[in-house]
Amino acid sequence: MAKQKMPVEKLKPSKKAIPVRIVSDVPSTSSSDKDYEARERKYRAEDALRDLERAKKHESDKALMADVKKLANEKLKALKDIC
Repeated sequence: MAKQKMPVEKLKPSKKAIPVRIVSDVPSTSSSDKDYEARERKYRAEDALRDLERAKKHESDKALMADVKKLANEKLKALKDIC
């Protein structure tokens, strides 16, 4: 089946100025950027701490860890079958 071209309207040159925003390749070092980076680092640290807390909680659950080990072995076997 041949592809059908969509009709396209040809643009005509315009005398109107087109607004353009000049963007620098040099990263900005404004205080708001530094504040954002500090908040982002804090968020990432809080998120990592939650992950570590959950991991410790999971490690102490023997039944869950047995299920995790079984699942990991199943996935490992599936990967060995592929490779």
